[in-house]
Amino acid sequence: MKHRDLQDLAGGLALSALGLFVAFYARQSYDFGTAARMGPGFFPTILGWMLAVLGLLVAVPAFFRSGSLPQVEWRTFAIVMGSVLAFAFSLKTLGLIPATALAVFLSSLADREITWRGRALVVAGVTAVTVLIFVTGLGMILPLWWWSI
Repeated sequence: MKHRDLQDLAGGLALSALGLFVAFYARQSYDFGTAARMGPGFFPTILGWMLAVLGLLVAVPAFFRSGSLPQVEWRTFAIVMGSVLAFAFSLKTLGLIPATALAVFLSSLADREITWRGRALVVAGVTAVTVLIFVTGLGMILPLWWWSI
């Protein structure tokens, strides 16, 4: 029996579905505006359509090539989902820097090959980039530490 490349096929279709949802939701919920005077729905609508097209670019070729059935790594899935939940529940109580460091550290546990030094560098780097993007670049008002809450 010939198996399709189900991993890329499912991933591409999931990306397309997410992109279509974002595009339609943004178009219905926010003012689109024009290219010269963009509304709040312009950027998410365009990105949603781009994601839908990119998903199709992944899914269509995968339908025509063979592949093995995907192996689900439940341990990795649980660790990554747990790190997302840890960030969500700790952001308001710990602040941005510790919550980001905690989430990145927990998600790095999914990689069995990373060294502790590499893990520490990833935690420091992602945390620094997060602060630079959201606080410095975008000017978001987020408490950085638990004592600044």
